[in-house]
Order: sequence, then C-alpha cells, then structure tokens
Amino acid sequence: MSKHKEQHEPTVEETKIPIVEETSEKEVKDIEQLMKQVQDLTNTVVAKDEHINKLETEIKQINQDYVNRVSQKANEANVLLKGKIDELTNKANQELATHKKYAIEKQASQLIDIVSQFELALSHTPSDPKIANYQMGFKMFLTMLKNLLTDLGIVEIKVSVGDEFNPEYMECIEFTHSDQLAEHKVAKVVSKGYKLYDRLVKPTNVIVVKKLS
Repeated sequence: MSKHKEQHEPTVEETKIPIVEETSEKEVKDIEQLMKQVQDLTNTVVAKDEHINKLETEIKQINQDYVNRVSQKANEANVLLKGKIDELTNKANQELATHKKYAIEKQASQLIDIVSQFELALSHTPSDPKIANYQMGFKMFLTMLKNLLTDLGIVEIKVSVGDEFNPEYMECIEFTHSDQLAEHKVAKVVSKGYKLYDRLVKPTNVIVVKKLS
C-alpha cells in the first residue's frame, strides 16, 4: 500500500472571503461634523464653567469686602465710643470732685441719649450671623454704659403698663383708648426716663389711656 501525502483540506473559516468595509466620503464628512459639534459643545461647557467660577470668585470678594467694611465701621465706632466714654467719665470724675453731685446733669443727658440709641439699634435681630457677632460686642458696650450710669448716680425710672400716670416724672406724648385699662393709666412706655439721684434728668415718655367722650 503506497503512502500518499495527505493534502490539507481548507476549513470553513479559511474559505470565507474577507469583507472590506468601505466608508463613503459623505459618512466621513458626517463624522467630522459630529466631532466638530462635540468639540464646540466641550468648549462651550468649559467656557461656562470658567464664567461660573469667575462669578463665584466675584461673589466671595463682594462678601469679603462687605464684611471688611462692616468690621472697619464697627472698629471705628468702638474707638469713638470708648473715647467718648473715657472723655465723659474723666470729666464727670473731675466735676464730682469739685462740685455738687448734680454737676454732671448735662453729661448725664448725653450718656442717656447714647444708651437710648444703643438700645434702639440692638432691639432688631440681624439675619446675617456675622453682623450678629458684631452686635454682641455692642451689647457689651451697652452694659458698660449702664454700669457707668449707675456709678454716676443715674438711675432708670421704673414705669410699667398699667401704672397711674404721674406728671412728676412722666410725660404723656399721646392718648389712646383701652377696654382693659382705666383712664389715666399708662398704656405703653415709649422711652425710658432717668433721674440723677433725686433730680429728674429725662422724663419717661408714655401713652396714656383716655376714655372716649
């Protein structure tokens, strides 16, 4: 039996004819156009991000500038207030050493006006926490001023709603009607009154009940 050289039989895969995918010129242009659009959109997004970052930086700078201005004004007010307190205190001490106890009556009125202005300013609660922090400092100065008034013999006149109107230390600035309070009773305390020892320096401004005719 003769040996014949075995011949290689081609497989099914080898018999396949390669398929060449040809991309038309139009498809190439479409792809290029899409790539350009993607690049344009990317550039637009990058530009928007840069603009947003710029705006955020500007907003932060504006906020910082505002805080700096408020801080500067608060410091200036603190310096002026401290200087005024020192000036009035020194003058009051000098006059108390050489004059009668009522020698500071004029200065007492000035101090009372400052206290009244601070109390009015601090009666409002700010929404900004930074401003609220500054307000705490002003409350400390208000406490110092009130202690100074006490040391100088300046006392607040205690008047409450429902008290009988007393012209000796009260001043009626307005009349009102009330179903709960009797006539000549204090319906509202508008501003506080003060005495220098036993002398009236500032009357308590009140609204008084008056019955309708």
